[in-house]
Amino acid sequence: MSDPNPNASPVMKVLNFIWAKIRGFFVSLGQSIWSLIKKIVLGFINIFKNIYLAFKEEPKSAVRGLLSFFIPGLGQFRNKQWYKAIPFFFIFIVFIVIELATSSYIYALSGELQDFPAQDGVLYFFRDYGGFFTKGIWGLITLGELVLGDWYRGEQIVIFDRIFTWKSADNSQVLLGEGVIALVLVSMYLTAWVINIRDAYHSHLAYLKTGVVEPAREFIRRIWDDFFAYIIIVPSFVLILFFTIIPFLFSFLVAFTNWTTRVSLGQQLFRWDGLNTFKTVFTSSDWLGFFGAVLGWTLFFAFMSSVTVYILGLIQALIIESKYVVFKKVWRIILILPWAIPGLISLMLFRNVFADNFGLMNQVLSNFGVTESVKEVLRSLNLVNQVDSVAGTGNILWLNEPMNGNLAKTIIIVVNLWLGYPYFMMLITGVLGTIPESLYEAADIDGATNGQKFRYITLPWILRATAPVIITTFTYNFNNFGAIYFLSGGGPAYPIDEIPLAVRVASAAPGQTDILISWIYKLSFTSGVRQYNLAAVYSILIFVFISLTAIYNLSKLKSFWEED
Repeated sequence: MSDPNPNASPVMKVLNFIWAKIRGFFVSLGQSIWSLIKKIVLGFINIFKNIYLAFKEEPKSAVRGLLSFFIPGLGQFRNKQWYKAIPFFFIFIVFIVIELATSSYIYALSGELQDFPAQDGVLYFFRDYGGFFTKGIWGLITLGELVLGDWYRGEQIVIFDRIFTWKSADNSQVLLGEGVIALVLVSMYLTAWVINIRDAYHSHLAYLKTGVVEPAREFIRRIWDDFFAYIIIVPSFVLILFFTIIPFLFSFLVAFTNWTTRVSLGQQLFRWDGLNTFKTVFTSSDWLGFFGAVLGWTLFFAFMSSVTVYILGLIQALIIESKYVVFKKVWRIILILPWAIPGLISLMLFRNVFADNFGLMNQVLSNFGVTESVKEVLRSLNLVNQVDSVAGTGNILWLNEPMNGNLAKTIIIVVNLWLGYPYFMMLITGVLGTIPESLYEAADIDGATNGQKFRYITLPWILRATAPVIITTFTYNFNNFGAIYFLSGGGPAYPIDEIPLAVRVASAAPGQTDILISWIYKLSFTSGVRQYNLAAVYSILIFVFISLTAIYNLSKLKSFWEED
C-alpha cells in the first residue's frame, strides 16, 4: 500500500501511523459495543421467551422464580431450602437498609415538600431525598444541578447546610465518585438478584425430577467443592474492586468530562463532554506535538531501560558462573547491592551526585581538572549544547539545562541500568543452573566451540525462560514514574519558544525527560490549569497501549502458554 503523504516528515509519519492505529482501535471498539448492544437486546428477548415457555411448561417452578423476583429468597423458602433463602433475603435487606438509612425520605413524607415546594416545576427528588444508591445514580447521570448562589425551592443554595442538606451546593467530583461506587454495588446486587431467581426456578425443576430436596449439609459440601477457588479469592476480589476497578472507572469516566481546575467545585459543575477531549488530544497541533514527543521518549526509555538491564545482567551472570571465577558468593553479594538498596534512596543519591552547583560529579571533575575535557567529549556525542547558567563555575549542568536534554535522558537510562541489572543477573544465574549438562556434553562430542554452545544452547534456554519477564519489564518501565520523578523531576524544561501558546497558558508543558505517566501527574497535580480530563485520556491511552502490547507479545511466547 503506497504512502498517502510521501512528503511528510518522519515524525508526522509516525504520528499518522499511531493515529491510524488508534482510530482503527476505536472503530473496532465501536463495532464491538454495537455488537454487544445487539447481543444484550437479543438476550432480553430470549429471557422473555424463556419466561413464557417456563410458565407454559412448568408453571409451579416459574411461580417459585416469580416469588424470588419480588422478594429475594421467597422462592427458595417455598422450595423448603431455608439455607438458601436466608442469604438471599439478607442481601436484599442490607441493600434496602443502606438505601433507607442514608436517605431523607422521611422528611419528604413529613411535609417538607409542602413547606419548600418546587418552583417553575423544578424538583430533583432523588438529589434532595434519595439514599446512597438512588442519589448516587442520579449524580452519575447529571453530575449535579445546583451551585453556590442558585435559587431553588425558594431558597438560595449555600456551600453546606447541615439541617436542610438539599440546600447544599452540588460537587461534581463527589457525585461522580459516589455514583461509580453506587453503580458497581447496584450491579453486584442485581447479579445476586438474578442468581436468586434462577436458583429458585431450577431448584424446583430438580425437585420435580428427583422428588428430593437437597439437604443443607449436602448443599454446603457441594458449594465448597465446586466453588472453592472462587471462595478463596473473595477477599482479593473485594480489595481489587475498591482499590483498582472503582478508581479505574472513575478515571475512565473523567476522560469524558470537561473537568479542569477552571471548574471551581462547589461554585461550578463539570459536565459530560463526550469525546471532545479525545478530539483535542489527536487534532490539536499544540497538544499533539507534545504528546508525540513524550510518547516517543517513553517508548525509547522503556525499551532501553529493559534491554540494557537484561544485557548487563546476562553478561554479569555468565561471568559469575564462569569456571574461571573464584569466590562466586562474594561477587554475587557485591553485585546484588544496587538492587538491595531501596530505589528511592539510590535515585535521590544520584540526584545529588548530578546536582549543578555542588554535586559530587562536578566536584570530582573539577578536582581532577578535566571538566572542560569531559564537556568536549559530551559535545562530540551531541549530549551537551550548554549555556552556562551557573555563572563563573563552569560546571556541567547535568539535569536542569534546557539545552542539555539528551544528557539528562542518558543519565536516567544509565542510573536505571545501575538499579535494574542485579535483578536480571540473579534471575539468569538461576536459569543457568537449570540447563542440563548433557546438552553441553553432546555439544562437546560434536566438536562445538564455546561460542556455538552459547548461541545454540545457553542463549535460547535463557530467552525461553525469561522472555515473559522481559515483556513485563518493558510494561513496568513504560510507567516507571519513580525513576523520572525522583531523579530529574521530568526536567530539564523545554526552551520557552518551543512551547505552544495553548500549553504555555495552561502551564502544562512536560519536561524533556517526562514520560507519559509523569506528565499525567503534572497535568493532574502541578500544572497551572490542572487538566484532569486530559490526564484521564492519556491514562486510557497508556492502559490500551500497555494491555495490547503485553497481550500480543505474551500470546506469541510458547513458554507462556505451555503447562508442562
